[in-house]
Amino acid sequence: MYYIKKKPVIIIDGTLYLYRSYFTFQYFKNDQENPYGAIYGILKTIKNILMKYYNSSKIIVIFDSSKKTFRNKIFAAYKNNRPKMPNALYIQIKPLFHILKEIGIKTLSIPGIEADDIIGSFAHKLEKSGEKVLIVSHDKDMIQLLTNNINILNISKNEIITPKKIHEKYGIYPQEFIDLLALMGDKSDNIPGIPKIGIKTALFLLQKFSNIQNIYNNIEKIQFLSFRNAINISNQLKIYKNDAFLSYELARIKLDIPIHINSNDIILQKICLKKISNMIEIYNIQQKKI
Repeated sequence: MYYIKKKPVIIIDGTLYLYRSYFTFQYFKNDQENPYGAIYGILKTIKNILMKYYNSSKIIVIFDSSKKTFRNKIFAAYKNNRPKMPNALYIQIKPLFHILKEIGIKTLSIPGIEADDIIGSFAHKLEKSGEKVLIVSHDKDMIQLLTNNINILNISKNEIITPKKIHEKYGIYPQEFIDLLALMGDKSDNIPGIPKIGIKTALFLLQKFSNIQNIYNNIEKIQFLSFRNAINISNQLKIYKNDAFLSYELARIKLDIPIHINSNDIILQKICLKKISNMIEIYNIQQKKI
């Protein structure tokens, strides 16, 4: 078990694990042929966190809403490369919310606000109030939220990610991951970035100039730098400047969304883990019958 001096508030990226659970257990159905794999997977994930990594009595699961966000307004193509939510997943969402409420686990979604922005804003609010935070996610967008008080748990890799680990791996600081995505783009979210700038070039530029604004403040120097295709990269930066700053706004997680709950509103009851285990066992029994 990981040891963290101050018990953290645990924030789970619910939308990420909802989809992951659905595709992992998409053939799980009860004897009425109703799918329950997404529900089962989320419950298993939460139980795993509570038993293997848990060091807190405060936990919340945060989800996207179905409404379009400000990112769709400033860039219509944002995330339009993603397929529509499968109906077999959609019909599990309300039952999942009901089950989590019955178990005593707080969920949160806000119409028109992405889960990332809710997570970022709530984590920032908790940090300002003196809390430690552990975000459970493997979404690279979350890296920008890392601080000494906000860490990320990647349960897939069995790893807690800290600012120090990011700097050792990439040579940049967590906040500069926004600039990294702005330069190289992000296909998963359909963020354009700058064509022909990959991760190596983007990291080189950020290690040299720290952020995208400073890159453009020194744009005339870039063609003289000692890296491959420096002149071409300089030209690309000039041509796609607007796309770079648009991509920055798309990649930047908001930290100022009003969140009207605090850590005292998400305290777990001691019986919570037992309730989850019982629910998982019911689903296991149903699966054995089929």
